[in-house]
Amino acid sequence: MSIDKSVLDMEQKHLDKTLNTIKDIIERKNLNIEDYKKSIIKRKRFLWEHQNEFYDPDLYSLMDEEDLNVSIVNEDIKKVYKLYRSLESPYFTRIDFIREDELETFYIGLTGIEENYEPVVFDWRAPVGNLYYNYGIGPSKIITKDNSIEGTTTLKRVFTIKMGNLEEVYDNVIGVSDYILQSVLTDNSNEYMKNIVSSIGKEQNDIIRFPISKNLIVEGVAGSGKTSVALHRIAYLLYNQKDLNDKNVLIFSPSDTFSNYISHVLPELGEENVQSTTFKDFAQNFIKGIDLESLTEFIERCYREKNDDETIKRKLDFSYRNVLDDFLKSYFDSLKFTKKIGLKKKFISSDELNRLKSLTNENLSFFDRIDYLSEQVCSLLEIDENKNSEKMHKVIDKLLKVELDPLKIWQIFSKRVLKKIDYEDIFSIMYLYFQINGYPKMGHIKFVVIDEAQDYSLWQLDFLKNIFRSAAFTILGDRNQAINPYLKYDSLEDIKKVFKNASYKSLKNAYRSSKEIMDYASSLLDIKDIHAIRNTKNYKVIKLEECDLKKDLTKNIDTFKSHGFKRFAIITKTKEEKELIEQFQLRDVEVMPVYESKGLEYDAVIVYTSIPNYYKTAEATLLYVASTRALHEL
Repeated sequence: MSIDKSVLDMEQKHLDKTLNTIKDIIERKNLNIEDYKKSIIKRKRFLWEHQNEFYDPDLYSLMDEEDLNVSIVNEDIKKVYKLYRSLESPYFTRIDFIREDELETFYIGLTGIEENYEPVVFDWRAPVGNLYYNYGIGPSKIITKDNSIEGTTTLKRVFTIKMGNLEEVYDNVIGVSDYILQSVLTDNSNEYMKNIVSSIGKEQNDIIRFPISKNLIVEGVAGSGKTSVALHRIAYLLYNQKDLNDKNVLIFSPSDTFSNYISHVLPELGEENVQSTTFKDFAQNFIKGIDLESLTEFIERCYREKNDDETIKRKLDFSYRNVLDDFLKSYFDSLKFTKKIGLKKKFISSDELNRLKSLTNENLSFFDRIDYLSEQVCSLLEIDENKNSEKMHKVIDKLLKVELDPLKIWQIFSKRVLKKIDYEDIFSIMYLYFQINGYPKMGHIKFVVIDEAQDYSLWQLDFLKNIFRSAAFTILGDRNQAINPYLKYDSLEDIKKVFKNASYKSLKNAYRSSKEIMDYASSLLDIKDIHAIRNTKNYKVIKLEECDLKKDLTKNIDTFKSHGFKRFAIITKTKEEKELIEQFQLRDVEVMPVYESKGLEYDAVIVYTSIPNYYKTAEATLLYVASTRALHEL
């Protein structure tokens, strides 16, 4: 809706006033920070020079107090950094909301700004943000933790502000407008993922603001913004959950490349980056001293070599635990006490210990059976179970000569000595390790995000649920992007077999790729319910057979450049094909096998494979993944 000049002038004045307010706040905070820093340095120097005059407890207490003061200064420095960022674009929308005949005006931006305890700009994560994301003009409501405020939205004004300059103003009557969405989507891809605060859709907003107290499974089509939504959800929770900080959050990412790609989003949203790991790196914390095969190495092996498909499939299946449980029962029964346990004048003979051991419930895990036995021994020796059962557990492990090293446990089970652990064996080794040693205690992790969950077996997910027992999970993926040929979900709702009370939500809108690309990709898997949002540039998907590979690739890249694109990728099926193309030393293009491209996006993509190695019907998901990395041209 067009805006008349008087309104533009009024909004320009408001922007000028807001920018001046931010500058004033920055100036005051900088002065306060400098004064505070000088004061801290002065007090620390005093403590250093007079440390011999204090009792140790008093000195430590004063030093802790100064460390706290340093933390306060660091937080103020972070706030000033956010304010400097706000000078570029302090807000992106204005909402007028009437309740009980009283008009309230909210300007909403990336960062909340206050002056004299009054909001100048509301943070997008505040309850009033829902007025922008979930409502158009008409009846609407603000939902807080304590109540729901009903009213009417009478104005929804959207701004484009760049480097402090008001470039565009228009009024909107629906949710997030198609205009602002398309203006975001027409941008070319970037080296790093960008925030989507001004263009979050209602279905995405509902996921972002979903209660932290519940586990959530999100299944979204390629380019539906799953990862971006997960990162904005983290930022939302860090803002609204005061007992949650960046050290309490963990992301499981498909690769280190992808972790780097998403690393700028949370800082853009004003939050510290959270911990991120791949499953391989996480498993390496428990299986030490030997290299583990990563998922991408496993996929390469699957498509390069002839494998024992049935054995691999069996080892990845949840039911393989039964085989391991049978081994653990046999191993437990084979262990015998040969020495008594005594304390002062009380003793328990080896025969009695073996009898007690044989009576432990065989339905319990190996660890829990030893734990139960430890409690019994403490009781018979008349010592406090709460204080001593953990120590007694270690004593019993030692007397029974329980093998605690995961690799040696695996060798006893498999009767094999390995130089590298195959991907499909990692889960068996971890299971044996946890059953004997107990699951690790990671109570400090309160929120876990698992991305690309379609390549996680139910067994893997069960590991993580048991390790992070006090955490809430948000699990995201797309069954149509599975690259593991031995895993296939009919729906990610199947994950409820592990997370039984989880909620399930789906995202059907594809924001990344053009309609032409999504139509082609959908046809590969006969997908009917994808809605491509990006406006088309009428670039048709082109299929070519090579004549001169280097010449053909160079010609395609030059065409992409002539269309104004900046980021290109050549996606191969195998590592060998990638190495072949790298020999050409092509400029301005990234080359990678398909299984390393997950989650990434480029303005234009060339999907290459040799004709003898072309994607088989069973490998159509790989071609789907490769094709949907492209935004504009394929």
